[in-house]
Amino acid sequence: MNHHPEKVSRGLLMSTHRLLSLATTRTGVLALTTGGNLVVRTGSSMLLTRLLTPTDFGIVGIITSVFFAVAMVTDLGFQDFLVRHERTEDRHFRDVVWTIHAKRGLAVFAAVAIASPLIAQLFEKPSVALPLAVASLTFAINGVASLSLMTALRHDKARELSLIDFALQVFQTAVCLVLALWWRNAWSIIAAMLLQSGLRTAVSYRFFPDSEQRLARDKAISREFLVFSRFVMTSSALALVIGQTDKVVLGRVFTLSEFGIYAIALTIASAPVAFAESYVNRIVFPVCARTWREMPDQLAHVYYTVRRRAAALYGFACGGLIGSASLVISLLYDPRYAGASTFVSLLAIGTALRLPNSAAAQLMVAVGQVQKTMRMTIVRLVWVVAAVPLGLMVVGPVGVIAAIGLMEVPAMLYCWLLLRRIGVLDLREELAFLGIVVAGAAIGWSGGTEILHLVPHL
Repeated sequence: MNHHPEKVSRGLLMSTHRLLSLATTRTGVLALTTGGNLVVRTGSSMLLTRLLTPTDFGIVGIITSVFFAVAMVTDLGFQDFLVRHERTEDRHFRDVVWTIHAKRGLAVFAAVAIASPLIAQLFEKPSVALPLAVASLTFAINGVASLSLMTALRHDKARELSLIDFALQVFQTAVCLVLALWWRNAWSIIAAMLLQSGLRTAVSYRFFPDSEQRLARDKAISREFLVFSRFVMTSSALALVIGQTDKVVLGRVFTLSEFGIYAIALTIASAPVAFAESYVNRIVFPVCARTWREMPDQLAHVYYTVRRRAAALYGFACGGLIGSASLVISLLYDPRYAGASTFVSLLAIGTALRLPNSAAAQLMVAVGQVQKTMRMTIVRLVWVVAAVPLGLMVVGPVGVIAAIGLMEVPAMLYCWLLLRRIGVLDLREELAFLGIVVAGAAIGWSGGTEILHLVPHL
């Protein structure tokens, strides 16, 4: 049999060249660094669960929930404003926006630090007060970072930003593990968080050209920014209720240990969201914004073209996580965390739909209909207000988690309506994405079940 070694070698070289070419594209680098972040976070989680207790994870889980809530309610839409605005290259314009950004960071730090005892009392977990107050310093540190980390998207620097994020994640993980070996408590995670924020701020001034910032005031620019951000602020305030309902309810119903297990499940289920949000914000949004300005008649074609391949891979991976959650938890954690598998499967449903829903939301921003993002949030809010109490009464805590996991379904239907109104919707593309998610879940369930059957000690 003739194997044609020269042809085989040539084929291998061509395949290697194609893989290397893909790895250097914006999407390729984003996928690789997101995958790297996932590996690092998962490995760190596995090690930390053996060094720390579920109570430690419960403390950090509550801090993370509070930070998410505060970040959402004080979100002014800095990145969207800078990426879209025609004056962003003007130094004075950026300095005015940076001044607002820095003041916001310092104000949030002071507010959270002062309110930390009250927040801990709300959760009925007094041991959270001091760690929360110290960790809130990250808001002040991040607030004074250069805006270069946002404006870089205007100059096609998504690859560089992805690599910076990955390097910072590796740094934080390494510091956290070293401190956990020494301290054996939640302070190791908090200290690593603060050090990472400090390094990120330093990098923001060193990596990109023209990244210096100085205090500046301009009433006209400030007024324009606040007009733009009003819909973002309203949407974020509503998202506070949505995003934290499960934490508030479960934080009171669960013990710290049980909440720690839920926090682990939430970390695993939400891991793919990092790729979805980065891809939408760093690739889909800038491309669609430019298309809307220059070739609006091509918007539908460009939107699905830039979304298609990444969404398919993302949907299949999320579906696989939905189906194989039991296997994932068995492989990564000891039996104390077995109950997290059901939580992961439910939460990952919402994770799967995040990419297309986020893409649709950012498309609305790109075409100047920022208010539509607020209406998407209202749709989610209506669902949460109705479904969470019902789920708690009928099923208990699992019902709350199921309601949160299914929250993106009504939002998806509303996104389809909005896309149709601006002449962009391609229902075949949307249904194909859902089919890919279902296929991934079926394959993940069958494969995971078979492996657990063959290796029962997992």
